[in-house]
Amino acid sequence: MSGLPIYTALSLPSVSISPSAKSLRFSQDGQAILLTKHAVYILTPDAGVNVELSSVMKQTLDSKLPPGSTSPLGWLRTMVEFDRSTMHQWPTDCQDWGSVCLGSLDPTLQALALSPSHLTASGGCLLALLNSNLELTIWGAPKNFLTGEWIKASSLQSHLLPLQDVTSVLKTAALQGSGSVLLRTLQAQSMCIEWTPQPDWGLTPAPFIDASLLAVGNRAGSVTLLRFDRATCGMVVVDSAPVADRWVTHLAWSAWTDCHDSACEAMLACGAADGSVTVYNIRQTLTSKSSPANISSDHEVNVSVWRGDGSICEADGRAVTAMAWANRPGCNPILIFHKAGTLHVWSAQSQSGQQGSKTLVLRTQRRSLGSSALCVASGICYVPNLDSCIVSLSDGSFHVIHRLSIDPTLDPLIPDNVSSDALSAVSRRVFLHTETEDVTSRDVDRINGMVSYDANSTFAWTYEATRPTDFSYKHDAKHVSSLVVAQLWAENVDEQIIHELAERVRRPQHGLGEAPVSQLRAILLHLRDAQRLARLHTRILDILYQPVVAEAVPDFVIPTYEGDWGVELSRDFVRSLTTHLFGWSSVQSQRIRHAVAAFCQGYCAAGEVRQRFAETVNHNATTIRTHIVFTVLRHLSAVKRALKPGDIYFARRTIRLATLPGTPSALVKEAGELSCQLPLSANAEATADSQDSLDELCPACHASVPLQDAESAVCCNGHVWDRCCVTSLILATPMVRTCVGCSRKAFVPAPSEGAPVHDARWLPDSARGSWVLRDLLDATRRCPFCGNNFVTLV
Repeated sequence: MSGLPIYTALSLPSVSISPSAKSLRFSQDGQAILLTKHAVYILTPDAGVNVELSSVMKQTLDSKLPPGSTSPLGWLRTMVEFDRSTMHQWPTDCQDWGSVCLGSLDPTLQALALSPSHLTASGGCLLALLNSNLELTIWGAPKNFLTGEWIKASSLQSHLLPLQDVTSVLKTAALQGSGSVLLRTLQAQSMCIEWTPQPDWGLTPAPFIDASLLAVGNRAGSVTLLRFDRATCGMVVVDSAPVADRWVTHLAWSAWTDCHDSACEAMLACGAADGSVTVYNIRQTLTSKSSPANISSDHEVNVSVWRGDGSICEADGRAVTAMAWANRPGCNPILIFHKAGTLHVWSAQSQSGQQGSKTLVLRTQRRSLGSSALCVASGICYVPNLDSCIVSLSDGSFHVIHRLSIDPTLDPLIPDNVSSDALSAVSRRVFLHTETEDVTSRDVDRINGMVSYDANSTFAWTYEATRPTDFSYKHDAKHVSSLVVAQLWAENVDEQIIHELAERVRRPQHGLGEAPVSQLRAILLHLRDAQRLARLHTRILDILYQPVVAEAVPDFVIPTYEGDWGVELSRDFVRSLTTHLFGWSSVQSQRIRHAVAAFCQGYCAAGEVRQRFAETVNHNATTIRTHIVFTVLRHLSAVKRALKPGDIYFARRTIRLATLPGTPSALVKEAGELSCQLPLSANAEATADSQDSLDELCPACHASVPLQDAESAVCCNGHVWDRCCVTSLILATPMVRTCVGCSRKAFVPAPSEGAPVHDARWLPDSARGSWVLRDLLDATRRCPFCGNNFVTLV
């Protein structure tokens, strides 16, 4: 293998995959989503994950490793099975031959699209699935997205509500328009899908604003834009645009441009069945509007669509097989799309007036009997550091576009280890090394999907060993696919780790977007190597101790509310808590440091170095807890007039937590100010005597447990209990959520908005009557310490 590591060689028996550039993708939750013909495999690398590790899958690579080497990257698995029984009968809508769908004869899965993170109640992604009967459905994980069930429903504040059938939504929108029955039916028949990421509106702190759009291309030659509505747990049609008079078969979104004047733009490339490619511009404008309780600002997003630079590729009868954008910071994105035997590169008009397109002719690389430059593209990835685009074909070959933003070419200017021939040779050697049987030139490593693992030299791809000269029938049960994660060219990995970690710490995103376990995927992969960690630990610690760019405890003011508690106040209260708990980039920087330090602590071999990382973990956890308590205190002070007896008890516990030894003086002062204001609240006198003691009772022996530590509780008889990382209450119930990153636990949120809080029977008696506590649990969809998602294991 010439010294290049293979991190994963995972065999997937009885799995058949159709070659597609979008069959293998990474979600913002850090999961690899693999689309097969009859199921979707959801695979999670175990680097940075600290729950469900007993379910890590075994792989053939385990037996081939020399003693003392780094173990293969482990994977957790769950799946979405394709339900063929719920097929839509298109002939009931239209009897015209043009609406016939041959995919209904042998239904399979055809395409998938991943939403941004933080759309579900557990802070995760949604999955859009398109089958060969041209039906579109949305899936989500209600409890455990790692190894649990994904269903055609989404969890809305702990209650499962069935999602609207997206096909029915599209049919309803088509019926409201003009045209024949055939046209309206074709508009509801989906051909391709693609979901945008969230734009960065540049607000500080960043509120959660779902401005992502799901684009759906249909048989009528138009594109429909939809958005997920968390209030109704369904998809809503936002806009639509005509593209061509042929089927729309491929879609690709560019990244959103930097927002100016509360507006951002993206380009949507649309490929039609006749080979034409058209680009549309989508502009979103953010407007603020007052909220009923005036605790936090509400926002509204308006969308406008117009045709951009027209058709960038005329109809030539040659179908597009893959399409993707190369997004470069501060520059116009570049569109790359593949047709049989050729790669096409197009860039939008820049400020200097330059606009260009170029066609590159692929050359066949003889690696097996099945090698051909006319094969379907199975992956397109842009590598910013090299300004190169890596394209894989289903014949097992790799092709590299060099100097993409300057003068695209398939020929490197100088001999390079990042050339088409070099990458194809490495890929073939990986195939020879991971296959358990003897391989000859008649065996083809048919690559069905490829994606970059670390945005540099490490890639993940799926292949199936095939023999084109063997014409015997091979039923589905005999198909065996393999997932491989390997390094394709040599580079200075140590410097890449240090550079990327420094960027993550200095320029963090807010906590409502991509999960840290996904952002740190490349760093955690390489830091599993104990020898590399021993070389780099000093430089890593220096980065983790760098001063935070912004203030460690952001200061803010919450408007005072004078009314009574109600549903509208609760909604604003949750939105404000979410914004201030997760919307500050400086606090997210602390979470990134905490996650990296905890990971290094677990993999470090030297005891002294492990202790230094442990001190870093404790330091960042203390800083993050200070921000959490400060945020809760400020919100309690803002609604002090509306607090009920149960809320006042929780407020006093928060004040006690803020005055524990070692707490910053600013936090102690904030707690003292709130303590003086609480007697002014309604019914405070009635609760002052009965709830004067803030100690809890030990669930085992009923002895008094004082609030002396925010992490754990110990009674006088030695019983030790974990505390909720959100409320600091003792956890003595199976109704808890567990963070996948740091393993901290929190209570499952109380029932949905408007339901009696006393229905939350798993909460302690002292907490059931607190609306503040319920809203705080609802606002923390993610772990407030490491920023990763929770899972419910029981």
